[in-house]
Amino acid sequence: MILMKKIVNLFIIITVIAMTLYTFYSYIYLSPGTTVSPQQKIEYAQHSFSIAVHAGFGAVALFAGMFQLMKRVRDKFPASNIILRKVYYFSVLISAVTGLYVATYAQGGLVNKIGFFTLDVIWILSIIQSFIADKKDDMSAFRIWIVRNYALTFASVTLRLWLVFIWNIYGFEHSHFSEVYQTLGFLCWVPNLVFIEWFYLNKAKLLQR
Repeated sequence: MILMKKIVNLFIIITVIAMTLYTFYSYIYLSPGTTVSPQQKIEYAQHSFSIAVHAGFGAVALFAGMFQLMKRVRDKFPASNIILRKVYYFSVLISAVTGLYVATYAQGGLVNKIGFFTLDVIWILSIIQSFIADKKDDMSAFRIWIVRNYALTFASVTLRLWLVFIWNIYGFEHSHFSEVYQTLGFLCWVPNLVFIEWFYLNKAKLLQR
């Protein structure tokens, strides 16, 4: 179990750093719409600001939230941890609220729109629960809710992993992009929550980190 925890933590660190760098590189150094599929370019051109805000603050949340899962960092740098926690709260709220709007024009049909919209609603509700537990100084409840919330934040990573995995089956043909993308509205976050509930929250020992 200890080995499993180390593998999961290493996976999170590597993918979070890669995703953060990719996001800011894409939106700062590349021309708008460069990294999206041809089918998404129209939506991107019409809603570039909301997408950029959603993605940018999502990347900040992804990076800042990672440290909330690291006991050594929390214990060794308590003041910095509190600052990062506040950054995480703010970034999640901005990204999730703009995500509600972004979900209304997401590709993949109604089911995908519902999937992404539901993700953002639960993302907001769980960060509120985390904040309430934090203010009550109920650290046991806080760790449960912050782990759940970060599982939703991590959807930005798993969305792209699932996209590559499924699209690879079709040989990365752009003609199949829409049918691949329509599977991601729920797939990018539901397995995350299932895994977290099983691996972290149902394992009492892992909560004593």
